[in-house]
Amino acid sequence: MSQADHHGNTPAAWTLTILALIGSTVSGVALIMPSPVLFWAGLAVIAVGAVVAGGMRMAGMGAIPARR
Repeated sequence: MSQADHHGNTPAAWTLTILALIGSTVSGVALIMPSPVLFWAGLAVIAVGAVVAGGMRMAGMGAIPARR
């Protein structure tokens, strides 16, 4: 197998996945409880996850783009 055949199993990808799952869960609970503040807090967790994962990718913990 080649080094680039990782199927997205990188620390940056897992960080984004976990934080998006947590944020989605918080926002989903907020929809059931009618809490707008909690809903927006869940969306903020998702946004923070995207920023953190992007930083991790730039630091070399993400997938290396394939050259064409």
